[in-house]
Amino acid sequence: MLGKIGDWTLPLGPYNAAQLLIAFVGSFVLIKTFGLWSWMGPLPPLTLGVAVWAARRTRVYGRSPLYVAWGLVSYALQPKEGRMHGRPVRPARARVLHGGFHLLDTATAGVGAPSGDAPVSRPARTVRPPLRTGRRQGAASRSTAPVTGAAPAPTALQQLLARQEAVRISSSLSNSDDRRP
Repeated sequence: MLGKIGDWTLPLGPYNAAQLLIAFVGSFVLIKTFGLWSWMGPLPPLTLGVAVWAARRTRVYGRSPLYVAWGLVSYALQPKEGRMHGRPVRPARARVLHGGFHLLDTATAGVGAPSGDAPVSRPARTVRPPLRTGRRQGAASRSTAPVTGAAPAPTALQQLLARQEAVRISSSLSNSDDRRP
């Protein structure tokens, strides 16, 4: 509380910080705009006095209004990405990534075999994107070898269906052999 010195207090005091702020700001505004409200007589200064009196025990969710205002201002001034260890977080810069990939030539010869062996895949060739340097590469220096269109590797379901088809065909052949006299 402000405005209490020993046993002496300000008239109608002691005052808290919110009341003093309202009194000083309100007085400044009333002095600067005297020409606008002077015809109303003592009504604006009395309104300011009531506002100062009404702010004596104000609380916003249990907090002083000045702390609420300070919290709103600090929230508005926070960086958009937040803070880490007291410093503003900066978004990472964009980076160019260079990489390569492998094309696999899959053999489909073992798919229909009832033995259950999975087809063996072997690497066909490695394709790497050209590295970008400061100058442009000519058409003669680029690789123009066509990439062979290899069939994709069969999935586990396709392999299972192929095995069942092979068993069905072999059983139908053995059944047809039994029927012959």
